[in-house]
Amino acid sequence: MNMTRIAVFSALLLAAGAALAQQPQIPTLQVCNATSAHGEGGVKIASRADVGHSGTFRVRLEVKCDPADGYPTGTLMIAAISMSDSIVQGNLTATSFEQMTSTGKHTPTLYVNGRCKAEGVRGCRYWLLIADNKKATVPGTPDVVSFLVFDGTGKRVAYGTGPLADGDLTVAPTGN
Repeated sequence: MNMTRIAVFSALLLAAGAALAQQPQIPTLQVCNATSAHGEGGVKIASRADVGHSGTFRVRLEVKCDPADGYPTGTLMIAAISMSDSIVQGNLTATSFEQMTSTGKHTPTLYVNGRCKAEGVRGCRYWLLIADNKKATVPGTPDVVSFLVFDGTGKRVAYGTGPLADGDLTVAPTGN
């Protein structure tokens, strides 16, 4: 009887440990509205720089999702990743767009996820957010880019969130 209690306790302890190790979950996006985004820009995050990393990454994209056919298309690259606390360094290329949507008129925000290719990563999956906060010619709040990348086992291999230091990313406004 005592061994049974120990076995049950051990199983509960292992299950609790596994639950604490879960990666962040990104909400599912299912809407393909009249989304389009394009541009190129660089992000510099001082807290992600160290002796071996510049704390920077670049985003290049030309994407759209037409609700008539419901499938997102385009090109997306998160390039020159050089950040501490990221396994992926260098370039990451989107190989599919599984879900894409945007929302907002005054600061249109793009949400997109799918599969990707990055050196040394099997089962690469990405999630990207871009908030278009300004026109390139108007001073003010910079655009913001956030990305998160997992490998096939669910392990985070890259991430970054910061304001654009150079360039401009444009997200078409939507009424929803």
